[in-house]
Amino acid sequence: MDITTRLQLLEAVRRAEQADAAYTAAGRACTRATRAAVDAHTDIGRCEQQLTAAPARAQTRAAANALEAAQQTDVDCGRRKQAAKVKLRRAFTAARTANRELATLYAPHASGRATGGKRRSAVAASILDELAAMPLEMIRAADALVVHSSAGKDSLVMLHRLATWAAQAGCKDKVVVVHCDLGDTSEWPGVRELAQRQAERYGLRFVAIDSEGGLLGLVEKRGMFPDASRRLCTSTLKRDKANVLLTAIVAALGLDRQALIINCLGIRAAESTARSRKLPLSIDARTSNGKRLVLTWHPIFALSETEVWQDIAAEGLEYHPAYDALMPRLSCVFCVLAGFSVLVRAVRLCWALGLPLPEKYTDLEARIGHRFKEQYSLADVVTEAARIETAEGPLTWRPGDAIRDQLGEAAAADYLHRLALAA
Repeated sequence: MDITTRLQLLEAVRRAEQADAAYTAAGRACTRATRAAVDAHTDIGRCEQQLTAAPARAQTRAAANALEAAQQTDVDCGRRKQAAKVKLRRAFTAARTANRELATLYAPHASGRATGGKRRSAVAASILDELAAMPLEMIRAADALVVHSSAGKDSLVMLHRLATWAAQAGCKDKVVVVHCDLGDTSEWPGVRELAQRQAERYGLRFVAIDSEGGLLGLVEKRGMFPDASRRLCTSTLKRDKANVLLTAIVAALGLDRQALIINCLGIRAAESTARSRKLPLSIDARTSNGKRLVLTWHPIFALSETEVWQDIAAEGLEYHPAYDALMPRLSCVFCVLAGFSVLVRAVRLCWALGLPLPEKYTDLEARIGHRFKEQYSLADVVTEAARIETAEGPLTWRPGDAIRDQLGEAAAADYLHRLALAA
């Protein structure tokens, strides 16, 4: 099966799943409309009884008005029920057609009946696994690769690998490096500039998207901090804004066919249980449509943290100095997903850099009356940071400390030597 056929099958799977989801939604809407019609008819009977039993003229008038309103509601609900039934029939037909088209397309490549329920999911999973194992062919087939860069260590190694593959495939012009800039009230100094330098090292196009206030502005607007189950900071400040750029990229291609867009993210399975459940390559059903098939690719999904640092050291890749202060991630300065000890270190790093963010965040926390985390406030974090500062003094670090911590002194010395030669 060639790559064109694989991609056609993935699009057929997407259409079938979308059609099935629409049919399910139409079924629920039809059920709601039917129930509303039954309730409206019952209400007419109740109003008729009240009208018959009304002893006074004024009460009779009120009961008659209520009956008239109930009859109009019954008419409206009847129309809604009929429209819902029509939509359900159309959705059923569309779902049946989409699944038959998928079955027809897949039939030459598999024995037996194709493809419904789990079988359809298995078909997609198999094709996606095959594509993930052939990065050069996938890059050649893509119309654009959108590389989401936070400038962090994982984004950096992902970018290096993608740039290398794109160069080998002769497709560097397809790559767009996108950085969602959360601003100086959310990110460590120099993150945007570093992301741009990392992209420019490979001669890749770089686009920065401003977030209009960052995390601090989002919290101020909502009156509460995000949490693990409501990660609005990611969806509102990053994903939604990046999707606008995706639309612009597809429009600029000017294709008379569906575009293949690959969204590349530096996510690793070892980072968390939730991330380990993701797939190296998947269909982005939320973002895909008739104009674009969007695949989400995690090119370094299987790497460990040590392997990430080994790549950085071996290739002499420039990373952010916050890592040398032993911050584990280059996320927001105060990430709602970070543990207590990491947040304490972030406060101390802010003080060492002369950043006023701890005060800004604790002031906001007090003003909106919402704790940074359910278990503790950011004020508690600042108190603990102050205690450690009193006992140990200000936070200090040296260039290369991140690699020293992960790989040892010799690796750090070699890495710093490489940087000096490249300067």
